[in-house]
Amino acid sequence: VAVSPFSTACACLCVLGPALCFCVGGCGNSTETRAIYMRMVDYPAALRPDRVTVIAYGALLSEPSSRLTFPSLTNFRLVRVRNVRRLFGMTHLFLTGAGVVDVATRRIAALCVEPAEGCSFVAAAFDVVLDDAQREAFCARETGYAIVEAPFHGLDAGEEAPPAGLGVLCASSSDAELPSGVEPPAGLPHVWGWARDSGLLPADVYLRHCLLAMRKLGGVAERSFLHDTTLVDRRTTLSEYLAGGARERVMAVRPPESMAERFGG
Repeated sequence: VAVSPFSTACACLCVLGPALCFCVGGCGNSTETRAIYMRMVDYPAALRPDRVTVIAYGALLSEPSSRLTFPSLTNFRLVRVRNVRRLFGMTHLFLTGAGVVDVATRRIAALCVEPAEGCSFVAAAFDVVLDDAQREAFCARETGYAIVEAPFHGLDAGEEAPPAGLGVLCASSSDAELPSGVEPPAGLPHVWGWARDSGLLPADVYLRHCLLAMRKLGGVAERSFLHDTTLVDRRTTLSEYLAGGARERVMAVRPPESMAERFGG
């Protein structure tokens, strides 16, 4: 049985799903304690510490894009995430909600990750000192994901080397775990759970943004993005998809002016 590399462990009772937990004992009645209690209810366990490392594997691999949410991030570096697959496997809620993508084409997918023995990919990691404004911005930006902790390794670390640390990761989830009020966009059956033969494809404007960010990083990060990322079929690599005729269309698309900074690479 494969063991998930993701951790949602905390010294509490989980009552809000696999990544949303709060402590039900010893909360007291003071205003300060109630405020802490509400924070624990509102935010995933992985985001509760004051200092965290964020693992970025998609749009946040662009440091300028990361700084829109975490303006004071430090120590932006490349790492490797092991036994996890990166794929275009979920509905891009923001772009579908904004009407930027045509749901009829099924070119609506965002990146996500899932446990997969033997898979790995290069990601970015950066350190942030969190306040509640940043927690709220991150949760809003990553609506629908399970926000968990996962180990990461140095790029040159051997197979037997211990992890270099733990980081916050936006992992695959399910429609049953979507926040209250969040539903599949009109005309679509679901956000998560797309079948391998569903025809789901990357959202062009989002993929272009990721490719531009990868071009700036270059080297091992760009190669990993192209060859260690798959479509929802878990078989076709991104490199193969682009070589099959998609690259020209993807690179020709432009985000609306209002989204140019967020989706400009």
